[in-house]
Amino acid sequence: MLWEKKFLSINELRPGMMSSSDIIFEDKMLLAKNTVITESHINNLKQNYAVDKIQVYLKDDSDDPLIIQENSVQKIESDFNEFSLNLKHIFDKISNLPVPEMNEIRTFSKKIQEEFKSVGIVIRNIVFYGSGNDTIYRHSINVSAISFILGKWLNFDQRELNLLTYSAILHDFGKTKISKDIIDKKGTLTSKEYKIIKTHPVISYNFVKSIPYLDSSVSYGVLMHHEKMDGSGYPLGISGDKIHSFAKIIAIADLFDEVNSSRYYKKVKGPFEALQVIQEQSLGKLDRKYCDMFLNHIINYFMGENVLLNNGKKYKVLQVNINDLTSPLLLDQGDFLDLKKEKNLYVEKLVI
Repeated sequence: MLWEKKFLSINELRPGMMSSSDIIFEDKMLLAKNTVITESHINNLKQNYAVDKIQVYLKDDSDDPLIIQENSVQKIESDFNEFSLNLKHIFDKISNLPVPEMNEIRTFSKKIQEEFKSVGIVIRNIVFYGSGNDTIYRHSINVSAISFILGKWLNFDQRELNLLTYSAILHDFGKTKISKDIIDKKGTLTSKEYKIIKTHPVISYNFVKSIPYLDSSVSYGVLMHHEKMDGSGYPLGISGDKIHSFAKIIAIADLFDEVNSSRYYKKVKGPFEALQVIQEQSLGKLDRKYCDMFLNHIINYFMGENVLLNNGKKYKVLQVNINDLTSPLLLDQGDFLDLKKEKNLYVEKLVI
């Protein structure tokens, strides 16, 4: 039987597969070519956030990457849903304590960091599903996962990552204290309803700062996540370096989930236009340095993905240009398609 070389994400690896190339990071050999992959190898690779896909030999349908990929997407979606239900339970519980405490949030944060280590699978899931109509719990899980990933890319140490993840988990806690009629309203909010929605960062902040012995950076990230670099945000209307770094990161994660959940104020045509929205917002609204870091990393996880165009045809992504995010170079059965030259075509969605 013929063996083929395939790129798989870390979560798609299975013990018994064989690597078809050396995996080297910072002059350290993570996995040598022709190594039979074990559970230990997979666990070690999951600890390394700079490596998300490796090339392996596949020999039969049982190792079909499409089957593995579909199972991985379904597994992570199930995990996201379970985490969302758990977060609702935690919010309900800590809301009723005489003095709020962090034990369950700390444990929950650790689980998020452990479960969502495979960056590519997490990003694919959020691009596929967003947070739907759940603008509190599933949204907070998505924002926490992306904030944690971006914190890793920014080389935050473990203490900073923990505090950032706490802040991301709690950033929309205040929405639980606002009428569901407003939170779940379809369509445009009235000016009065919008003013009420805009109180949620302060509600969240007042709750978080009442938690004993919790570092103030957590409450600042919660309070400031809707501030803008040009001072046009709320609730404080502050700008630039006055905005805490956690809030800047959460703002990017918040927007990434929003545009992939069809909740952005204007229609977004597909995942690449969603990335373009973040790039556009980096020109005055979001932190430019953090956005650049986010986009330069995340485009790597779109390489090799299968996509559906608005004309109904499927292609594979070969290259994404950071200066022209909506026009990737595509491939289908040896035929190249450069979307820079096809102005009427765009990527509608990722497909398995």
